[in-house]
Amino acid sequence: MSAYIVFHYRITDRSRIDELTSRSAPIDKKYGAEVIVGSPVKALEGETLTHMVILGFKNFEAAQTYYYSDENKVLSALRNEITEGWATIVPGDSETQAVVDSGYFAKSGHK
Repeated sequence: MSAYIVFHYRITDRSRIDELTSRSAPIDKKYGAEVIVGSPVKALEGETLTHMVILGFKNFEAAQTYYYSDENKVLSALRNEITEGWATIVPGDSETQAVVDSGYFAKSGHK
């Protein structure tokens, strides 16, 4: 089982991006997040933003716990001050059907 949080964004305040990275590391460790991707990106098809971070988790529930944690809410506020973009939680292939069946994708908003 696995799940991922994808952050796809454009940096609007480069001077503070190292602050976001350093503040993220202990929270990632606490919640068992593994940085899978942390890179500039280039579109091969369609339009894209300029950067992507993908965090890997043991399962969908762990990814949700991280994303909705108080610690990540603080990070989200900082991230939204210095970047423009979006974030999503994506279940790994082995969990996709269970997450679909739960109604997660049909619900508006989060959780």
